[in-house]
Amino acid sequence: MADTTLHTIPAEVSSQLASDVRNTRLLKIRWLYHFLYWLLYYSMTIALYSGLHEPIKAGTFATTAIMVAIQAGFFCINTYFLIPRLLFTRKYGWYALALTLLLMICPFVVTSFQFLYGHWADPVRMKTIKWFSMGNWIVEVIICIYAIGLATGVKFAKDTLINQHLQKEREKHYLETELKFLRAQIQPHFFFNTLNNIYSLTLKKSDQAPEIVLKLSDLMSYMLYESTAPLVPLAKEIDYLRNYLDVEQLRFGSRLTISFTIEGDTSCVQIPPMILILFLENSFKHGVKNNISDILLTIRLKVEADYLFFHVENPAPEEEKIADSRGIGLKNVRRRLDLLYGHRHTLDIREENHLFIVTLKMPLC
Repeated sequence: MADTTLHTIPAEVSSQLASDVRNTRLLKIRWLYHFLYWLLYYSMTIALYSGLHEPIKAGTFATTAIMVAIQAGFFCINTYFLIPRLLFTRKYGWYALALTLLLMICPFVVTSFQFLYGHWADPVRMKTIKWFSMGNWIVEVIICIYAIGLATGVKFAKDTLINQHLQKEREKHYLETELKFLRAQIQPHFFFNTLNNIYSLTLKKSDQAPEIVLKLSDLMSYMLYESTAPLVPLAKEIDYLRNYLDVEQLRFGSRLTISFTIEGDTSCVQIPPMILILFLENSFKHGVKNNISDILLTIRLKVEADYLFFHVENPAPEEEKIADSRGIGLKNVRRRLDLLYGHRHTLDIREENHLFIVTLKMPLC
């Protein structure tokens, strides 16, 4: 089952998962854990006998070792044969029957080997001891149930920890892979929009075109070389936003007024790259591009405690609807935020008083 799961994972994720599995190899050294567990169980049994029998007899060490070794053998039969072939295949009736027979047979085997050892070690004393009695058999059944049940519970607990660790690693690498894919979508999306801006200015033979090209060069440098990290300094992300706004300001001229305010200490803050820009792109695409009147774009960024607050307001043309889902921008940013922060962030996008309003609150850790 584990091999089938790994085959469905992308190659780069499979490689990383293989490394994670190697890092947990100590949890898979089966013989070592069995040895340590049964050694501890043996020591505790001896300690129990020493508390019940003062002083403890020399033969108790050997007879207890025989009992523990046989119980360990029956535990392995249950764990590596009955459970995989019967319990995990939903043959519950057959498993219950097989386990019952196992628990009935185990006391006979333990008693027989202990009796044989007793005859070899002290044949005179063993002549006065019965090989089998109902009382002894019931006691041994209870002891076997306890021993096998306890060991099986410990094994299931260990397997659960291993599976939880591997599942977390799978989820982690799936998220990393999807985030890389989503972030890669942003770049052609943004370049397409910006090149359209430059094209429109070159058609007009605008003197602003060279300056926009320089700004675009800075934007491309950031996107290609600095935004590939999982986190970037907020100060650099703000510079990136300012460059983008400068490009748009040059494009729309005096009819566009941009109010960009920043509050709080941004010097030591890091955030995932290329998230905030998408809200600005969406503002220009839906609220500015087709608006022929004077436009006010309001942007507020605030760092407070462990959260970053980002607020954008732009005009909402009557023909545009906030539910417009044709572009990948908002879908992309919603997906990225969900992957990164789950329920720890809030994103509210609404239309109010002929304005599109975006309010984002996301954690800084």
